[in-house]
Amino acid sequence: MDKSTNKRQANLRTLILAAEFAVFLAIFAQISIPFGIVPFTGQTLALGLFASIARPKISFSAVALYLLLGAIGLPVFANGSAGLVVLFGPNAGYLFGFLFYVILVGSVIVKYHKWWQIALVNLIAAVGQLLIGTIVYALWIHVPITHALYAGMVVFIPLAIVKVLIVTIVATKIIKRFGIFK
Repeated sequence: MDKSTNKRQANLRTLILAAEFAVFLAIFAQISIPFGIVPFTGQTLALGLFASIARPKISFSAVALYLLLGAIGLPVFANGSAGLVVLFGPNAGYLFGFLFYVILVGSVIVKYHKWWQIALVNLIAAVGQLLIGTIVYALWIHVPITHALYAGMVVFIPLAIVKVLIVTIVATKIIKRFGIFK
């Protein structure tokens, strides 16, 4: 095979994996428990998992595709919501924070993939994603930042820690089992 064929196959593989991860994210978005201003969903669990086991380009492409699917009206966001109204509404920062999450985790995990490194970078990414969402929410709704920080971030930290622990256990096993990043 020539180089252009190999490159096309690699690009196709990236696209397929990104599409699979976008579907995975959409499915986990439907696991939703009403919880204050933002529902507690399985999205960040799925996000952390694939950001921890896939190359950054794949994870970023998956999130971009997920946001695009929601933007064009497919009900992929939490509780089957969709459309530009979601992407440009008060909770938009939480969704766009997913891009921050996968960029941060992906850029660290390719070099450092011990269990504690996976846990630490996922925790930092989760807090960062919540912070981005909270800031956008506060600006959109015009509430004091202290109120928004509590309602949109602080109450989610314990849940984020549980998700990070699950992601760390599962990702560490997958990385070891399949020799990812070797």
